[in-house]
Amino acid sequence: MLVEKRMQKILDKLVRSIQVETDILDINGMIVASSDKSRIGETNFIVKGFVEEEDKAIFIDDNRTFMKFTVDKTLVYFLSMEGTNRVIRNYCLLMVSLMESYLKNMLQKLDKEEVMRRILLNQLGELELQEVVRDYKLELGLTRCVYIIRTEGMEADNVYHMLLKAFPRNHGDILVLVDGMTVSLVKAVPKEMDEDDLTQLAAAMDESIQNEISSKPYIGIGKVKENLFQLQESYDEATKAIEVGKIYNTSNRVYMYNTLLLERFLYEVPVNLCETYSKFLFTKEYKKLLSDEMIRTINKFFENSLNLSETARQLFIHRNTLVYRLDKVQRIMGLDLRNFHDAVTFKIMMMLMDRYTWEA
Repeated sequence: MLVEKRMQKILDKLVRSIQVETDILDINGMIVASSDKSRIGETNFIVKGFVEEEDKAIFIDDNRTFMKFTVDKTLVYFLSMEGTNRVIRNYCLLMVSLMESYLKNMLQKLDKEEVMRRILLNQLGELELQEVVRDYKLELGLTRCVYIIRTEGMEADNVYHMLLKAFPRNHGDILVLVDGMTVSLVKAVPKEMDEDDLTQLAAAMDESIQNEISSKPYIGIGKVKENLFQLQESYDEATKAIEVGKIYNTSNRVYMYNTLLLERFLYEVPVNLCETYSKFLFTKEYKKLLSDEMIRTINKFFENSLNLSETARQLFIHRNTLVYRLDKVQRIMGLDLRNFHDAVTFKIMMMLMDRYTWEA
């Protein structure tokens, strides 16, 4: 995030003079800038209890002095310095005043990346958004969609800089560092670009990230939107695609919102109902039947649209072996997976079990 990068630069300069361990924390208690960069990403949840306090409010905890401050009326942070005496309190006040002054001027000259980050996170009111569109000459009618690249650890900064270098951006594309775990690509989508092209781009980014920084990200792709005011919807859809895809499609890490219709529907099913179906499937007899080999066979059968010959070929088994396995499922569960209705029933039951297992 641009604001936090600038905070770090200010800290680097000021701490050279005062020689006091200093951190800046966000409202969740995460250290976002520090005189000791190894501390970035650590948390101190004490600040959560002071979010509603007035600006410049001071509190003490564990031999540290904390002071709340606000940037641009919406971004709340806490300065934390080691020590509790009057000198430390004065240092806090001085540093917060300098931070507020510098960052206020900086935010008046936001770059397009920070503006887009605020649009995606719905941090601009309707009038502010109209002003931003005018001031930054953003194209309202450009067709775009939003990608979210989410890392497991605090690796987003590395991913962001790698993508900046490795992937050429076309007119209208904006790469955004959202937070410590999230990078977003606002992608201009010309008429000739279809869903396969969007997915291939995501797969290329995934491969590059794995090769360059040894990280395995999750990538969500929101729906294509016709104007700038709908981009926050695409961002939310990309987020939802990752949430849902991680449960129901564990073999992949790239998820497109448009292709997860059934998964999104089942994601809304209450967990207690998922538990009911899971208990039905977790009987001793069913658990013995649904071995890893059987689940692999059934999944491959579904992938091949219930085609016996193609499934047997891909599994390197005789067709009669496949028929025997499907007959066994029918005999024990009463579901003939060669029948479309029974196949759908089985698929939904297994997906509900996946949801319950994930939540448990």
